[in-house]
Amino acid sequence: MPEKQKELFESDNLWKSILSMVIPALLAILVMLLYNMADMVFVGQTGETAQVAAVSIVGPVFNLIMAVAMLLSAGGTVLISKDLGAKNEEHARQISAVCMWGAIFLGILSTMIIVGFGKPLLEFLGTTPDTYSYARTYMIILALGAPFLLISNMLGQLLRAEGAVKDGLIGNLAGTAVNIILDPIFILVLGMGVGGAAIATVMGNIVATTFYLRYMKKKAVVLNMRLSNAKKKPLLIFTVMALGLPNAVSTVLSGFANSFANRLLSGYGSDSIAANAAAGRVNQIIVMVLMGICMGVQPLISYNYGAGNLSKLSGIMKRILILCTVGGAMTTALVISFRTATISLFLKDASVAAVAESIITLLMLSSPFLGLFYLATNFLQATGKAASATVISSLQKGALLIPLLFILETIFGFYGVIYAYVVADFSAVVIASIALIINWLKVKKELQTVLHQNLKLHTKGDYGNECYN
Repeated sequence: MPEKQKELFESDNLWKSILSMVIPALLAILVMLLYNMADMVFVGQTGETAQVAAVSIVGPVFNLIMAVAMLLSAGGTVLISKDLGAKNEEHARQISAVCMWGAIFLGILSTMIIVGFGKPLLEFLGTTPDTYSYARTYMIILALGAPFLLISNMLGQLLRAEGAVKDGLIGNLAGTAVNIILDPIFILVLGMGVGGAAIATVMGNIVATTFYLRYMKKKAVVLNMRLSNAKKKPLLIFTVMALGLPNAVSTVLSGFANSFANRLLSGYGSDSIAANAAAGRVNQIIVMVLMGICMGVQPLISYNYGAGNLSKLSGIMKRILILCTVGGAMTTALVISFRTATISLFLKDASVAAVAESIITLLMLSSPFLGLFYLATNFLQATGKAASATVISSLQKGALLIPLLFILETIFGFYGVIYAYVVADFSAVVIASIALIINWLKVKKELQTVLHQNLKLHTKGDYGNECYN
């Protein structure tokens, strides 16, 4: 590993190491947020709420593609960082190659499945007569670009594993810039609507993929796509996917939950779907900031866990708790202050925008605390507790949210759907916090045992040398 990247992982200045990883990750997350919001912002300028609703309806399909990317990137990031901490670069190269070829295969497979089952999928997602044609156009184009969406998002994460956070951010920025430049041209100037938004998204991901592949060829430490490395231990893909499963499950369940929410809201008209979609996009600012903090520091957790450095691991965890608390509070304050202006970017109808504002106010009750949830899942992944991380990840958007959507909508009507998100978030935070404490104590005991054994061996070795001399 180059000296600069080694220093990043092994520096005694923990705040410097953490911020060096978290700030670029946060910028990348915010760029991704801007990337995701761009389509809806420019589609919103058409003044057609049916097109805005269509973008939201197809959201779960986009989530499905992102879930496949996370299945590989989250597990790959943990394993590569851990291998680098344990000084096992050869194994890290094998993990990288397996991830790369897995992404190519799964990207093509995703395209085939989404295109092949397009009509029943759209019906399941809750399209209405006025949104079906828009949703179909948007979905098919995204599906055709699935390999590039998957590879670019996976590689953007894997670069963090070897400390190349700056290059990861540049690739992300390049893809987003292309998307944002092309969005108004395709959507508004050429009048392509949601179809133009999808094309811009795919082209942005093609640019990002090209940048990351160039980095891999010219500058990578262990990242590669050599088929020979992948063929050495192809079954490593299952280890990668097991560790990436929590992120993938969370993303897929989020898509399903949003689909069920849209189906329930469709009974109140497409304006209700559009209002909830706009509010959700604004609330994502808080959620993704907290997610970015925890994901950014994950390679540091994995590296120090792999190196058996309990002291640094403890220091990192304490500082991330502080960052999550401060970050959640500050971001929430900003979102509340600028909610009206932000909502107006998506919705031109004043009455629909007013409903969206009321939804945001409710979502603000729980969103600032989600940092604890993301810290718990990332810590469990980073320390190899894939099963526990998967269970925790499935709670928020799955076991808790989906039943609550139907129960609370039956009791409270339209706003019952929103209450479900708030109750599910609070419940998930409490459960995740308990899991985090329990697993931290287990990891602490594990590393203390390893340290004690190493000290005994070292002392025994020194004693033996003295006797021999």
